[in-house]
Amino acid sequence: MQPTTINDPCLDELSRLGLERNALELDICGYTVVSDVIDRELTARGLNATLDTFAERVGRRPQIEADPHYAGYWVSRYVLLQDPAFESIIVADKVLALIDYLVGKDCILSTLTAHIRGEGGGKVLPNGYLPLHGDDTSIAPHPTFANYATVNICLTDVSEESGCLAFVPGSHKRLRKPTKQESVLAGEGANPEAVPLVAPAGSAIIWPAHTWHGSWVSDTPGLRVTLAVLYARPHLQPYEMYRETVPDEVLARNSDRFATLMGMDTMYGWNDNRDDWHRNWRDRDRSRYSPRIVDQAVPAREQI
Repeated sequence: MQPTTINDPCLDELSRLGLERNALELDICGYTVVSDVIDRELTARGLNATLDTFAERVGRRPQIEADPHYAGYWVSRYVLLQDPAFESIIVADKVLALIDYLVGKDCILSTLTAHIRGEGGGKVLPNGYLPLHGDDTSIAPHPTFANYATVNICLTDVSEESGCLAFVPGSHKRLRKPTKQESVLAGEGANPEAVPLVAPAGSAIIWPAHTWHGSWVSDTPGLRVTLAVLYARPHLQPYEMYRETVPDEVLARNSDRFATLMGMDTMYGWNDNRDDWHRNWRDRDRSRYSPRIVDQAVPAREQI
């Protein structure tokens, strides 16, 4: 007698990509790291695009080797539409296979944020470290399944010296955020359960949102550059507005899966366009959702 063969598209994809061990680490430890999720060319493009984004928004292009201007911790949000390299990064095969495992194939992109870690702490992190925390915004106890999953794409090497990520193994099973004392990463009272995770450029560090994580202070003059990607189940409110703002040409040059990540397969988000009330966003005329311009010269009572 032959045993029943269990077929599942998600499991098949994990096996095809050799990610079975990573899926097990996610279940047991609450985090995993996968090497070479993006190749050298895309890693370089992503890094340049990130540096260009900071140059545009801050007024100074970061210098990777050493840059005192970017000491401490810097964050730049809503970067997806800054460069096509980001579009390719969020749909990397190995990333999506593990994301499907955690939050489902119909998940959406909640945010794509660029992070720079420079030497020391600065004003943002007076203690030098990013305290341990979880990314799930729900009240405790959290659900036993993941509503969100986070991916850190390493655009430079992430070493202990450069302020690597810290994780508390198994913390995703506690279904709550750490207390104030449990969140301490350095100095007196530092959480002894926290362990470092290093990874080379081109790698992805992946975890369900329940997992406690943070990062230590950087002791090197060079900059650590990563992309933080948050994927969410489709019923949740995304942090960034992609469904309403992603240009049609961006959707046209990417896959159906990219459109799903942009929220094109969701239905909610209604206004007075009543013929859209039963349509997914990919079937709507999104130009009808542009903000209405109100003539400020006309008194409000006359505009009604």
